[in-house]
Amino acid sequence: MDEALQKKLKNYVLWLLGRQEYSRRELTQKLQQKEATPEFIEALLDWCEEHNFINEQRYVEGFVRRHIAKKHGLKRIQSEAMGKRIDRALLESVIESFEIDWFGLAQDAYLKKYSNSQDDFDHKEKAKRVRYLMYRGFSYEQIDFAMQAQ
Repeated sequence: MDEALQKKLKNYVLWLLGRQEYSRRELTQKLQQKEATPEFIEALLDWCEEHNFINEQRYVEGFVRRHIAKKHGLKRIQSEAMGKRIDRALLESVIESFEIDWFGLAQDAYLKKYSNSQDDFDHKEKAKRVRYLMYRGFSYEQIDFAMQAQ
């Protein structure tokens, strides 16, 4: 690789990181698409970590915060994290450090969706609401709590 291409790829990575957080794996994929050599990718990402442009802890914290803001439950967060190949131990430690009230979050998600609807509903409507909260990643206990609280 010539020096001009290396500088261009370095600027590309810095531009990406200026817009949002990326994991090391995501940046590796983006650089591979630009046909960078594995040695250059490794050296560039090591340099980014040394200068704290890439930080896996910070990335995971932002990831969890975004999902909590979307009112997603633990199962949904874990599933999405597996898709992004986030380290499970790191994810669990971040989730524990946030001390999230999953029951309250389930209730908030339920009320946001169904606060303007009728309180008495049939079995079919109840199943629909349960499926909605399950898709969002909540457990049966959390769903039951959210539906009782209305």
